[in-house]
Amino acid sequence: MNGIVDTIKDVLKETDLVLGWTTDPVTGMATPARFHDGKEAEQAVFDSTCVHNLAVHLPRLKDSRVGIVAKGCDARSVVELIIEHEARREQLTVIGVGCGSLLDVKKIWRRYGYGVAIEDRGDSLLIGGEQVSRGEFVQRKCHGCLEADPDIYDVIAGEVGGEIPADMAQSHPLYGMFASLTPVERRAFWREQFSRCIRCYACREACPMCFCRDVCIMQTQVPRWAGGAVDAKQSEMIQLIRVNHLAGRCTGCGECERACPVGIPLMLLLDEQNRAIEEMFAYSAGASLKARPPMLVFDVNKDIWGKG
Repeated sequence: MNGIVDTIKDVLKETDLVLGWTTDPVTGMATPARFHDGKEAEQAVFDSTCVHNLAVHLPRLKDSRVGIVAKGCDARSVVELIIEHEARREQLTVIGVGCGSLLDVKKIWRRYGYGVAIEDRGDSLLIGGEQVSRGEFVQRKCHGCLEADPDIYDVIAGEVGGEIPADMAQSHPLYGMFASLTPVERRAFWREQFSRCIRCYACREACPMCFCRDVCIMQTQVPRWAGGAVDAKQSEMIQLIRVNHLAGRCTGCGECERACPVGIPLMLLLDEQNRAIEEMFAYSAGASLKARPPMLVFDVNKDIWGKG
């Protein structure tokens, strides 16, 4: 089984480019990269800081033969984009990689300083030479994750099939807190959260399923859903509309939340919606190429719950 560099070199023989990661020379952390030849591929890496969902680039590359390195959650986005005709399966070579759990580098930097040395040894984590609890700095989306290995791939790089660490196989404490709130308290919680939105659109830019940029409700003038001011009510409205537009389409990659500069826990709301969609329609976004998102095929004139 090849490592990431050799695998990308092999895939480049049949593709125009490969989407993967390289090392940022300033921070030493992974950053997205496009590899076009074997020399560039020598700089490819895959480690626990490769958190970005590279599927976000696929809608702009529909006319190219593309290789993409995909973790479990990324692979679900690839599937959903194929279903919605924003990526062509015959044009893609998916390089599957298993991850287990990914580090929240921003959280580490906030506590220890930007650019601090991070050494992940798997069973231990060294930050600035100090050994710390790894679980404390794992991406929130990785808690309770069941998709460490990709469901769709053409080739495999490295090892897959590993178990998710025991301390990750449960929901983040934030979910427990939210579940304990009453409906009134939840409404107040989200009103406060969305009041901090600065309308930077980072959530949209990072989301693989937010590909309708030319008619996005966040900015369109016809129809005009919201003004351009950084206003709490308007921010709340566009955020809630965006969440509804992702009904049956969100694959839970968590990129919107990771990209948010003010720390709004967007996945709390999206996860609640995903659970409702699965309960009502027995559908999980990105789980199967043969399935169709319920919001694309729903017929209001038919009773899909069998009640007459």
